[in-house]
Amino acid sequence: MINKKTYILSLFLVFAFFATAQKAAKMQNLKELEKKIQIEESNVVGIKADNEARIIWADDYKYKKSPIAFVYLHGFGASYAEGEPVMSQLSANFKANTYMARLEEHGIYRDNTFEDLTPENYIASAKQAIAYGKQLGDEVIVISTSTGGTLSLAIAAEDKDIKALVLYSPFIDLLNPAMKAVIQPGGKEQFVKALGGTMQVQERPELEAKYWSTNYHINGYISLITMLTNTMTTETFSKVTCPVFLGYYYKNEEEQDKVVSVPAMQVMFNALGTPEEDKTKMAFPKSGNHVIASDIRSKDWEGVYVNTVDFLNKIIK
Repeated sequence: MINKKTYILSLFLVFAFFATAQKAAKMQNLKELEKKIQIEESNVVGIKADNEARIIWADDYKYKKSPIAFVYLHGFGASYAEGEPVMSQLSANFKANTYMARLEEHGIYRDNTFEDLTPENYIASAKQAIAYGKQLGDEVIVISTSTGGTLSLAIAAEDKDIKALVLYSPFIDLLNPAMKAVIQPGGKEQFVKALGGTMQVQERPELEAKYWSTNYHINGYISLITMLTNTMTTETFSKVTCPVFLGYYYKNEEEQDKVVSVPAMQVMFNALGTPEEDKTKMAFPKSGNHVIASDIRSKDWEGVYVNTVDFLNKIIK
């Protein structure tokens, strides 16, 4: 007959075996997730070197769920580098697995870059990125720049599992309202005539061109502005209830963000459903650029990092 001590030991060994097996299975699942992402990225036609989506594994959490995971959503025409080195440093500081997304039609060079972008597949790619983040961590914080902020707000209005948003220079409205004409009847044809074709070429410095797009099909702009006008509303903002950090470039009326509207950011911030004590906004006058979290373009990414850490320290317990 099995004595009591032997029985208890047997039960312990059984539980230990299943716990180890479950842990191994979860690690295998995250290895498979990383491999899946790598394969999908390698199959993208025209993808530029070092523009692929990737996972940053935190110390102690490689192939394991971290308590907190970050998801980075870049802006229109950008890539993961738009958030570096801030994102890598945040990952290390908070020991947070981090998914650096490559959104639909981005990080590629083709003769028709952005032609196949639609509001639907744009938002879907952001939702997929957040879904990956939920596999990487027990809780997810979404960090974004520019149009990544547009997407973040639209999704957070419905997805209450998002723990917090960090919005760098969010695209809430156009700096030049005349651009909205492209989605009006006959607008596309007028823009094609003005461009002399369906593609716009943008000259960039060599390093910037490596990580930002240099050619844009007009369909990309149409999809971008359609998504913007459909989602960036007071109704959307009021449904966002999680903690929010807003950071942007503003020094004075002359020296401020020249890409998106700073006043529109203030309207959004005031309309959020987030409790006042959970909202933080901050101008970064030294950044000198719409892109405030990248060492390629911002003169004050360190300040952005430090103040983001201060905000997140209140959120991550």
